[in-house]
Amino acid sequence: MKRSMVTILIVAVMLFLAACGNGGSIFKDGIRDYISTTYPLYDTISSASNTDQYASVYQAQGRDIASVSEELQNHETPEDLSEIRDGKQILVYDDLFVTLTESEENASDTMIEVAEEEFARDNYRPSFFEGYLLASLLNTRFGSGWSTSRSQDCNLYPERCYGGYNSSGTYVGKNAIPTIRGSSNRGGGIGSGK
Repeated sequence: MKRSMVTILIVAVMLFLAACGNGGSIFKDGIRDYISTTYPLYDTISSASNTDQYASVYQAQGRDIASVSEELQNHETPEDLSEIRDGKQILVYDDLFVTLTESEENASDTMIEVAEEEFARDNYRPSFFEGYLLASLLNTRFGSGWSTSRSQDCNLYPERCYGGYNSSGTYVGKNAIPTIRGSSNRGGGIGSGK
């Protein structure tokens, strides 16, 4: 009896250590929760096609893209990621697109935009991803022909195509007066109960 208890205890400790040692620990928050509890919510962007969808924008004050990217990758390894180029990097997780951009207001800050895959598919313009993610990845995630179909939609309805948080334009989901901008609340987001 004692020997089987010791064996069970050893196995339990080994499983715990193995879980803590790998990048996908069962004891860690997912990347969305990690971002929302680590960085203050700065703004939200509504979907032009579905009022239940939105992207959340967080602000990493005094942090450059490379350091924020490294921190996020250390917390959870993305399925794919782009290089940092022109003040932008995209990290792709299971059902999320996390876009890091240099703040237009303060170059030493990084804006972290978190969008579910459905929001990204239905709202971003194809040019948002060009040069950052492979077209084959987007076709796998969004369906073959997404880029062509979405480009046609954007030509017909440019106000329904989102170019990312720092982009200019008249995207209908972009709040004229930001909903959260400058809030001192840390994380949580809409409907989190915080």
